[in-house]
Amino acid sequence: MNLPNKALQTAYYQALNGNISYGGSNVPVNDVVPKDADYPFIVFVSQNVVEQPTKDDFGTEIVFELDVVTGFEGSFGGKSQAYDISDDVVQAIRTRTANYLSLSGFTMVTTTLDSSFILQEDYENYVLYINKLRFRHKIQEN
Repeated sequence: MNLPNKALQTAYYQALNGNISYGGSNVPVNDVVPKDADYPFIVFVSQNVVEQPTKDDFGTEIVFELDVVTGFEGSFGGKSQAYDISDDVVQAIRTRTANYLSLSGFTMVTTTLDSSFILQEDYENYVLYINKLRFRHKIQEN
C-alpha cells in the first residue's frame, strides 16, 4: 500500500493556488508560512491517515486540516474575511463526485467537510482570525 499524503496535498495545492482571491487579490497557499507573509493566507496544517482495507482494495481515510488566516492592525477588521475565503476553499475542495480532486495513483471516493472552527487571537497592535477547516476523504489506491 502506498500512502496518498503527497498526492492529496498536491491536489489541494492545485485546487487552491491561484484560485482563491479576496478583494481582487490572490490568497497565497503555503505549506510553511514565510516569515514576511501578508494576510490573508492559507496554510496546510496536518494530515491524519487511517488505513481502511477491504478484501478487494487498500483504502484510507484522511483528515486534512488547513487554516485560513486573516489579520488586521488595531481593531479594524473582523471574521467576515475569514468566512468569505473559507467559503471559497470549501467550494473548491468539497465538490460533487464528478469533480473530486484528481489524485495520481489514487481514486477519491468521498469528500466531506468535517469541521470549521474559527479562533481569534488578540495582540497589542493587531488581531488574527484563524478558520480551521478539516476535510475528511476516503481514498482508494488504483
